[in-house]
Amino acid sequence: MPRHIHAVIICLAVGCLAAPGFAQAPVAALRMIGGGEVTLRQDRDVLFVTVSGPQAGLASLCVGDESRVRILHASAAIGEASYERSAEHWVLRSKFDFKLRETRTGPPSESDRMQYLTNMGWVANASRSGDAVRRFTVNLTERLRYLGVTYLSTTEPMALSYWPPSMKDGCREVKIAQGYLPETAQFHPASWHPIK
Repeated sequence: MPRHIHAVIICLAVGCLAAPGFAQAPVAALRMIGGGEVTLRQDRDVLFVTVSGPQAGLASLCVGDESRVRILHASAAIGEASYERSAEHWVLRSKFDFKLRETRTGPPSESDRMQYLTNMGWVANASRSGDAVRRFTVNLTERLRYLGVTYLSTTEPMALSYWPPSMKDGCREVKIAQGYLPETAQFHPASWHPIK
């Protein structure tokens, strides 16, 4: 099995701890506008994103390029939606199809999480209680050139945090962060964090 697959399994099982034999660069926490932090760590072609919100809530990653945006959402379940550019607007191509829901009996199995990662190219932790720490594992492809992060605190009053500070588009709209997707939206991926 390739070494990066072992790293992913360890990240999913124990929250991105370094595996024996793997060098891990120090990870600096990046402050989100509105509160909370984001940490990024890349291991070859896998990006690990940890979003720590200021209180209970849900997180989303916006990833993509100049023609396609994927919204990777983690709340009580995880799901993905996508938009494609059409002239001046971005058109909704697929709505959220939520999977891996955390139930009263506990979180989804590790094998279900690994299967989702294999099929969808990413996975995150679902939490029915609104865990303030969300861990995303994303397989990098050529189409994933930019990253935007949101965290929606769900306790009253609801508040949205986001990163990077340059993100001023649909990715940080409250309705999108809640999972309510308009048929068209405005995205400016080049204003997000570039993924190397």
